[in-house]
Order: sequence, then C-alpha cells, then structure tokens
Amino acid sequence: MHRRSGFEAGLSAAEHVDAFGVGAGAPVRAADGALTVAESDGVVALMHLVPGRALQAADPLDRQWWGDTLGTAHRTLRRFTHPHLAKFDPASLLPSGPHIAIEPWLGPALRETVAAVRRVMVTDQLTYGVLHNDPQAAHFRLDPATGAVGLVGWAGAGTGPLLADLAAAVLAAGGPDAADGLVDAYLRASRVPRDECEAALPALLCLHAALAAADAVERIHADGGRLEDQAALTRLAALYGQLAAAL
Repeated sequence: MHRRSGFEAGLSAAEHVDAFGVGAGAPVRAADGALTVAESDGVVALMHLVPGRALQAADPLDRQWWGDTLGTAHRTLRRFTHPHLAKFDPASLLPSGPHIAIEPWLGPALRETVAAVRRVMVTDQLTYGVLHNDPQAAHFRLDPATGAVGLVGWAGAGTGPLLADLAAAVLAAGGPDAADGLVDAYLRASRVPRDECEAALPALLCLHAALAAADAVERIHADGGRLEDQAALTRLAALYGQLAAAL
C-alpha cells in the first residue's frame, strides 16, 4: 500500500505539471477517477504519451532545454502538495553491502558527503519543493514539430531541496565543467537564487557522484561489470575528488 500511495503521489505531480503546459506523461484516470488499477502483482497506470525525442546529454543546446524544463517544472509545482511524497533524506540514500569495500575511498566518501549535505540542509536557507528525483536526459522529450520539451517519469517524485534535482541533472550531463548552460537555464526558469546554488550545489553534487559510483561498483561486483561501468567508476572517482576538494 505504501508503494502504491507513493506511486500515485508521483502520478498526481505529473498531472499537475501537465496541466500547466509541460508534457509530463499525465495519467489517464480510470472510469471511477482512480489513478491506478490493481493487478495481481501490483498496480498499473496508463499515461498520456509525450511526443518527441529524448534530449542528448552531450548537446549544448539540449542541455539548455534540459535546465529550462527542469526549472519550469519545479516552478509549476510550487504550490503542489501530496501527503505521500517521500521526503529527501540523504542518510536514507546510503547504500550498504560488500561491494562498497571494493573501492577504499567510496565508504568514507559516502559518509562524508551525507554529513556535508545534512549540514547544508540545516545551516543554509534552501528552496524546497517537489523533486522529480531522476532528471536524466532520457526523461526529457523534445517535440521537433512544436519545440515543446516535456519531462516524464514522475513515479519516484518526492520533496526536498530543489537543488538535489539540479545536482542529479548536472552529474548526468557530465559534471559541472560540461553543464554551465544547463545550470544557467535552470536558474533563469526556476525560483532558486543563484547565490543558493553556488553555496549548496557542490555538496549535493558530491553526494550524487558518490552514489553513482556506488551503483557502478555494485554492477561490477555482481557480474564483473561492463567496460562502461569501469570507465564510469574511474570518471566518478576523479570527479568526486575534484568536487570534494572544493567544498
């Protein structure tokens, strides 16, 4: 029941975003108005198709649309609330398991970044709201016919500092050195002040880099990993070191 309520909270967020003109894959409600329908092994939902192609993380113009659409979605959700949206808690994101010990730097990095993010959340004035929680390029849709850009995949939505989503997007774009256009477009479209971004984004980037490294290590531990997993781990370790040194 908890998983269903969280899923439906995300669907409600998508419905809200879609109503404000950003294609979000809004749910098609059942005849009785329900967002989901129970099946033997869970629940299902039918969503409207958002036309277009996925954004390309390496394309500078796509990165600007990426930031603009994420900022616009955050702004449209400013007054949206739902009791079953999970709250962002950095400590709950800490992975566990024997794979963490494969990389000696990773365990301490995860603990230190969680502590750093918690300090930022306590000591800084952050802008809170509804998080998409997975704003990778593949979840954005650019319709070449209209120029409209949508954001799908809201099932895991939650609440927390909006910069948590921006940090995830920046990391997915290749890191801060590759994402200036994304960040600038986001700040123009959202309600997050630039000085807040400059103060808090580095800690959240560190957290997301460490979590992404943990995911890569888990895949490597499970089956040897692919070459891209090994390459990603090397890149993430270097990026984490660069970001942590700047904190």
